[in-house]
Amino acid sequence: MRMRKKIVLLGDSTVGKTSLIRRFVFDAFEDSYIATVGSKVSRKDVQVETSKGPVDLTLMVWDILGRQGYTATHARSFAGVHGAVLVADLTRRETLESLERYWIPSLLRVVESVPLVFVSNKADLTRSYAFAPEDMARLASKHNVGLADMLPEGLATSHATSARTGANVNAAFESLGHLLASGKAPEDPIKDLYESLVATGILRTTDKSAPVGALDAIIADFCEQAQAEFEDDRSAMIILRQELIRAGVDVRDPAKESILRVVDYLAEAETDYKDEATVKSNRVRRRQWAAAVSGL
Repeated sequence: MRMRKKIVLLGDSTVGKTSLIRRFVFDAFEDSYIATVGSKVSRKDVQVETSKGPVDLTLMVWDILGRQGYTATHARSFAGVHGAVLVADLTRRETLESLERYWIPSLLRVVESVPLVFVSNKADLTRSYAFAPEDMARLASKHNVGLADMLPEGLATSHATSARTGANVNAAFESLGHLLASGKAPEDPIKDLYESLVATGILRTTDKSAPVGALDAIIADFCEQAQAEFEDDRSAMIILRQELIRAGVDVRDPAKESILRVVDYLAEAETDYKDEATVKSNRVRRRQWAAAVSGL
């Protein structure tokens, strides 16, 4: 049996989501930090043993921007998600607290209940712990009632990991893969369509009065406009990432001037696949959002 599932890694910036993906997909660790812009998608094929026999499982692993406040951008990434890995940094207690305060509620605004695996990362830094792995295990139990009993020995819904050493990284992803392959996240095209509509609708509630809110609205608007031109969001995200870097946008703390620049650069990019009137209309709308926070 073959399955293809979309999963997403959630958590604050610098908790190690990108490093965990690199370790899982490529068995490598990079000791540097680059803020993830928009979404990055990696693919990993694994085989999972279930009660009904082996399942060849393709995981499409989405690494999204770890900055809180990008509500619409995150919502678009959540549409169609079948499971999630929630990541906190053992040396920063606030990253544990933000999972329940921000990331889980944001996910559940778009998707129905899906399997969640909780990861306490940077387990190699034992002398710097700000919370215990048991704290994460209690959070996992709260959100995964009944799921832990479905997992074979050695797997769990909570793991203390180290992207640096590789400890428990594969076990964390295998745990989620096993839950998905066991049928806890059945395919449902109608559900996926509904989630996409909900995710798009969240754009209307984005707070555009702050720089992060304005940039979030611009990103979501660009992706929504590009959806009619491309088969999936990945092509749009490639363009978006290039133009954000070109404009010098720091997605964690976007400067007002850089937001205005990226609006112009996105308009330039859209001239390759949209008519002049649409490009002009998009640019005017996005500049209005940017101008509202820049005082121009």
